[in-house]
Amino acid sequence: MRIAIFNTVQLETAGGMEHFSIQTAAHLASLPGVQADCVTMDEAFNLRYGRLHSLYFFRRFNRATIFREPREAIEQRLGQARYVQCATFAALREALGQYDLVYSRNEITEAFLFCARVGYCNVPPVVFGCHCPHRYIGASTLHSRLHNLLYASPLYTRLAKGVAGFHTISGGDTAAIERQFPGHPVVQIPNPYDAVGYAEKAEQAKPPFAMDTAKFNILWAGRLTGQKGVAQLLEVIERVNEAHGAGIEWHICGEGELSGLVSEAARRHVNVHAHGHVDREAMPAAYAGAALFISTSQWGETYAYTPREANSLGVPVVAFDISGYNEIIEDGRNGCLAKSIDEFIAHVKWFADGDRLDGDIREYIQQRTNHTAAYRQLLDFFRDKLELDVKQG
Repeated sequence: MRIAIFNTVQLETAGGMEHFSIQTAAHLASLPGVQADCVTMDEAFNLRYGRLHSLYFFRRFNRATIFREPREAIEQRLGQARYVQCATFAALREALGQYDLVYSRNEITEAFLFCARVGYCNVPPVVFGCHCPHRYIGASTLHSRLHNLLYASPLYTRLAKGVAGFHTISGGDTAAIERQFPGHPVVQIPNPYDAVGYAEKAEQAKPPFAMDTAKFNILWAGRLTGQKGVAQLLEVIERVNEAHGAGIEWHICGEGELSGLVSEAARRHVNVHAHGHVDREAMPAAYAGAALFISTSQWGETYAYTPREANSLGVPVVAFDISGYNEIIEDGRNGCLAKSIDEFIAHVKWFADGDRLDGDIREYIQQRTNHTAAYRQLLDFFRDKLELDVKQG
């Protein structure tokens, strides 16, 4: 079985979908009888795409954002899988034609590309993985509302109707996709995650920055955007620092259009450290040094990696009670969920005061995740689609 995992954005961007693509291709390619490769558009295309994407979000394009991880490191992580880049849509059509099935993300960009530029009929069956939330719950910004409008519209239905099926990750997306595409197969499978393997990486990785072990170290990691709750993060810092500032160190990892706000906070507060982008391979060591991980994401996630990563190192998590987080955090067991900013701050102060959760957080997350089973379910879904395609063909 030959599987192409396609993403318009090149793997060097090192985002969540790129991480999933590399891990999934590497695992599937290690199985007998399976060839799995990552296919993307090339650097020149991504430079143009990056500029358009930045224009859409009213921000200045930063070339560095699409070159966060070197190709050599990517190819090492891919193992037996290959990394194929295409310069044109004709080249992409030819490359994808070498496979039995194409797995891609559900972004409207990919839906438009397959519908209008490549043609679903010109490539093997395409399965969309819902790595982009189909609907942002509680969306409050212009772009989030526009996203909800577009993805629920007849336009998106038309662009995506040629797919062979949908792989959903969250319950909310499963219900939304089933309503919008009643004739399409839909399967909900969590993203594969290896909690034991992630914890082992912490012993091998060099800490990306120093932490004062005499202080209570709080870690935040993600894109510095409104969706990830940067404004809420800064409010938490301000209010918690009023009473606990002397004993706390804040470590913020990430970059984005709101980087300037975080840099300003770091200038105002000696205990706030803005580390910028941190290489994914170094992050396990960062989690290992933290006493608490916080996420201020606002609208929900399809699959939240960061709470799982923190839990893998025994670190509790404070987050808002939103999809993606409330599906993995059991309130009071491996972290705390907040329904308001006041409640969020109260949880952070509770941990900063020295209070602790009962039970073994590492053991909990290991029991809640099974990467081998998730990969097997995904591969079985692919095989089902191919068998159905053969029967219908």
